[in-house]
Amino acid sequence: MTAGYLLQRGDIKRYFVTEADLWAVLNYMFSSSCSKRSTYKFGLIKAIIDNLFSVHKSDRGLELSYIEIFSKFAENYWNIVTKYHLKQMRPDGKSSLTKLEQIFAGILEKSHASQYVEFENLNEDDRETIINAVIRQCKKNVLGALYNDFEGLIYGFDLKESGIWINPVAYEFLLKYKIEIEQLNYFAWAKFMESINSDEALVRVLDKLELSSPHRQSLLIYRKILEEEFECCNCFYCGKKLQRATHVDHVIPWSYIKGDYIWNFVLACPSCNIKKKDKLPNEPILSRVVVRNEKLTQSTNPLVCRDLTAYTPKTLWMIWDYAKLGGIRIMD
Repeated sequence: MTAGYLLQRGDIKRYFVTEADLWAVLNYMFSSSCSKRSTYKFGLIKAIIDNLFSVHKSDRGLELSYIEIFSKFAENYWNIVTKYHLKQMRPDGKSSLTKLEQIFAGILEKSHASQYVEFENLNEDDRETIINAVIRQCKKNVLGALYNDFEGLIYGFDLKESGIWINPVAYEFLLKYKIEIEQLNYFAWAKFMESINSDEALVRVLDKLELSSPHRQSLLIYRKILEEEFECCNCFYCGKKLQRATHVDHVIPWSYIKGDYIWNFVLACPSCNIKKKDKLPNEPILSRVVVRNEKLTQSTNPLVCRDLTAYTPKTLWMIWDYAKLGGIRIMD
């Protein structure tokens, strides 16, 4: 049997799997029985989870590109490694640093950038260099290894193709248990790092993993699109005329999606946005969002078209259900 990290491709073994099957392979991956020399498998799970809302339909079903996966992978690791100096590999007698850590060190030395600079604040050439190096290194060493641990139930891949394809049953499972899987992954990742890092580096290690996630970006472009293309001049929640202090609200809270997509945005007045806070809309409001999103599908704006690649009304309702199941409350 070929070792996972040597695999060039792997098909989905079974499309009809149970939740018990999927929990079994996930719990195996998180356990000490699963072979791990570095934290790469945890990083790949996090990158896939972070990209659940960026999948697009293809001939194979639900596809997620390597550029999307490993851009998140690189960004998450940059913050963990350069800001918090957390080692990610057991020493192998040759080095105590992963290839990823070595790539980051080279960029810092070459560009003379501060080790505390955020990934998005690096210059574009450095970001591109990092992402391309991460794709070359991790695509061939990590995808097959995690695929084997998952027994081919969650995704298939081909290194010659542009991305992985996700089992639709597994995709719905990952959405349904997104919060739980994120937390299990963080705990297993932190436990692994405890064995290879100093006590000083490990202070508030779970917080450091949480903070490694991409931060919210400026939503000005989304506000302009909604204002100018769809004539959204009134607060989506209370209906009052919007003034200059217009807020762009994440319908499904950012804490659950951790990404920006126009189908999940409405314009709101400050008081409604503050009142809603980190809660879900009620069913009537979500129904109105679905109707509004029908208008979005008529747009030719490249950003709108990109964001709608994987959107369907059914998916939005499913995300709402699973966010509620994950403990996010509904607004009054």
